Amino acid sequence: MLERDSWRILEIIIRRYPDKKKEYEEYVSDVMGASPREGIPCCYREDYTKPQSVTEAKAMKLNSTYAQRLKNQIEAVEFVYNSLNEAEQKLMRERFWRDRKRNIPYLKIHDVSYSERQMRRIVYRIIVQVGKYLGEIR
Repeated sequence: MLERDSWRILEIIIRRYPDKKKEYEEYVSDVMGASPREGIPCCYREDYTKPQSVTEAKAMKLNSTYAQRLKNQIEAVEFVYNSLNEAEQKLMRERFWRDRKRNIPYLKIHDVSYSERQMRRIVYRIIVQVGKYLGEIR
């Protein structure tokens, strides 16, 4: 059985997917469009090696922990979403992305040809697959 904390974390990751995808795309475009800042004094440690080129500096920024975490979460949700059939994708959109603040209750999801029990099983499978991809669960 899945731990309650892991379940909540994964639900939040899935629910925040559209906003995080937009945020990641903006971050990448900002990094790729940024030019080197000349003339700004900064103090570096002695062992700091300055990037040799603008491209190297951009690559280092894109490999930051923040960017990698966002990228992994986006890939996990997209991988699971794309592996679902059309009706299951609609259920996922309705359940997690119709209202960004909360999950829509199963009984309030209409236009899906599944019973409440089937919807619960599908959502459980979605959350487990995202959790396995992210390493949150084994």
